[in-house]
Amino acid sequence: MQVLILFLLVTSCASPRKMIDRGRYDEAISALVSKLAGKKKRDRDRVVLLETAFRKAQERDLNKEASIRKEDGEDKWERLLALYRGIEHRQDLVEGLLPLVATDGYQASFRFIHTGEIVKESRKKSAEHYYQTAQLLLRESESTSDKTAARKALDFLNKIDPLFSDFRDKEVLKRQAHRLGTDHYLLRISNKTEHILPFRVEEELHRFGLDELNSAWSSFDARPDPGVEYDYWIQLDFLQMEFSPERESSRVFDEVVEKEEEETETDANGKVLKDSLGKPVVHKVVRRYPATMEETTQSKSVLVTGRLSFIRARSEEIAWTKPVSVEGVFENRYGRLIKGDSRHLSDAAKKLTHAKALPFPSNEVLLLDAAERLKKRVKEMIRQQSQ
Repeated sequence: MQVLILFLLVTSCASPRKMIDRGRYDEAISALVSKLAGKKKRDRDRVVLLETAFRKAQERDLNKEASIRKEDGEDKWERLLALYRGIEHRQDLVEGLLPLVATDGYQASFRFIHTGEIVKESRKKSAEHYYQTAQLLLRESESTSDKTAARKALDFLNKIDPLFSDFRDKEVLKRQAHRLGTDHYLLRISNKTEHILPFRVEEELHRFGLDELNSAWSSFDARPDPGVEYDYWIQLDFLQMEFSPERESSRVFDEVVEKEEEETETDANGKVLKDSLGKPVVHKVVRRYPATMEETTQSKSVLVTGRLSFIRARSEEIAWTKPVSVEGVFENRYGRLIKGDSRHLSDAAKKLTHAKALPFPSNEVLLLDAAERLKKRVKEMIRQQSQ
């Protein structure tokens, strides 16, 4: 039994010991703290292993700190801050076990590093580095119109937030970075057809609802904003509008509806037959009901074709262009029963008999329908192209 207990103790310590041998001190500390926490009886081997892993981890990080402080890299203070945060986390883990005394009376000793002032210095220096880097990138963006630089500047400014909620004028610089880094798009509509666009149609086309396409670095306007310098024009040119004439066409068709119905049986004299209970004898039969219908179709349509282009505002160079077309359609079907029983028509035929002829829509109404379809199509094209 004693041999078994000793074996279990040795194997349970084997993993943390291997971690220490391989330099994975913090993993060993986490594993050992987990095994020792909340235990009244604490094995000496584990206590000593924790003491060893902690000492080696602290020595390693102090050496690393001295090495980083000698460097001149831009991320020097960022790396130091990460190092100190790791030390703090390690010390917090162990502090919860103190005083750490083994079952045999052995008391572990841990050398803690006071990180308060060091972390404070690192936070300030890191924030200062992020701030100055952002300033340089913003100046570059402003002088060269490089939007990527402005977007990187915002990334650096956002790194200050976990360190300081209020640091210099970082919020002002964030707004500047967003302004310089955003691509601004203006939709312009041009009618190059022989038709005059009705006022209602033109107004509908300007209600594109492009706001839903806005993203972190893209802003879309359907009407010009005097305070915005646009990077791209989204040019929508109407090239052709073809209106079909008002048409009515008719066709005559036959249909047969089959229905299963119950029929009362009679004898040769026409008397109703009854069963043993005195009820009429019935059987099921399939009856066919033929009918002749006339269907009339009213139709009118408009085909609108055009071209959507992305144009660089400064150079007026076409960055992308693609044709676009939509159709506004009016179609109405109604009918009448020529021959047959209206009670025994199919559902489709009944629907035709209940429908009525409608007045043909004006060209303006058709264009409004086409405009609604066009907006959906164009918005999807813009979404795909601006991603």
